[in-house]
Amino acid sequence: MTTINDINKEMQELISEVEDEDVLEEINDKMLPFNENMNSLLQSDTVEDFLTIYEDMNIKDSAVLKCYNLDTTKELEEYIQKNKVSFDDLKIEATQATCEALKFAIYDSEEEDEY
Repeated sequence: MTTINDINKEMQELISEVEDEDVLEEINDKMLPFNENMNSLLQSDTVEDFLTIYEDMNIKDSAVLKCYNLDTTKELEEYIQKNKVSFDDLKIEATQATCEALKFAIYDSEEEDEY
């Protein structure tokens, strides 16, 4: 089973493979809101806290960490209940979404740098 530590290691490895300092800086800038949101979600103590934080991000229109392709927090809550997603798995999914965002940021930044 994948853990948050495994995903964090993967993200560190992805970042370490970026050789161009300008590209790395661009990636870090792109990732700032994703990392902030992920860290906020990971600091939650309960599913209710997680949902409250997620709702606040949606209200502030800063929910750049949309790992569920759901439009509302209510839909996320229904997804959790329907699929019996544990709190730990919820945090893992949020971390995995950040890792996927990192992959896209690296790809986009390296593509831009080529031109």
